[in-house]
Amino acid sequence: MNKLIHLLVIAALFTLGNAPMGEAAPNEVILDASQVTSARDIEMAIDQATNFGTRPGIVTLDGTKGKFEYTGDDRSINLYYSNITLRSYNWATIGNCDDGVFFDDMTVNNIVIEGLELVCLGGHSVYAPFLGQHHYVTLRNNYFESGIYPAIDILQGDYWTITGNQILSMGNTIFLNETGGTLIRDNKIQGNVGIVLYNSGYDNKVANNTITAWRQGILISGKTLGNTVTANKINRVQDFGIYFADIVAGNRVTANQISCWPGIRCQAVYAEPINYEQNKISGNKLVKPK
Repeated sequence: MNKLIHLLVIAALFTLGNAPMGEAAPNEVILDASQVTSARDIEMAIDQATNFGTRPGIVTLDGTKGKFEYTGDDRSINLYYSNITLRSYNWATIGNCDDGVFFDDMTVNNIVIEGLELVCLGGHSVYAPFLGQHHYVTLRNNYFESGIYPAIDILQGDYWTITGNQILSMGNTIFLNETGGTLIRDNKIQGNVGIVLYNSGYDNKVANNTITAWRQGILISGKTLGNTVTANKINRVQDFGIYFADIVAGNRVTANQISCWPGIRCQAVYAEPINYEQNKISGNKLVKPK
């Protein structure tokens, strides 16, 4: 199918989706649940909104007609263009997804995902694997839930902003690998391990999050250098609030509050003596569980 016919088909499919919010901008496509059977429908909307990657585009998912429940085979939204905003109106929820949003094998920058609920028990909610470098991504005010995989898994990419989200996983909830300049702030996080910083730096900032973790709240491992972990509330851990698994340097870990699972003895911070010499670790304390 050539591009012109492709665009005409998309326009016919999505005209009705613009109605609940008024007339859409030229670079915006609005969809409701009646127009989506698989992630491919949302990818086609991205094609239209961005004019196949030639301009910034907005795709708005309208939750007025209920939950977006995939029934087709394609259950992951692949991002292969830069300058995309994927947002919600009336708290749109996507269910029965594999990887909710999957960053493809090209370099993809300047992405905003805002106000969505992605319940993806078969994969990740947001997954940026070792396929391309993905920079300047904002995840704001979303609800993310995964099964055994990290809800947010960034394996290569810098300057992400993850704020105001509620994030749940049965495994590691947020995993950063070879990631720098990323801000993780003001999120509610729940998982086996809340946040993993692995081979990551410089200047990642983890601050003011509320983390409920069964094992460790924050795990620092690999060659993780020059990061800041401060003023987080880490609740109900059974192991360590903050765990230095390797000898690392130049990190600032301060003023975090940790509570243990009721009846279990845990430790606020575990680090080898050399880590206390090579990092600033201070003001972290155990508090009574609420």
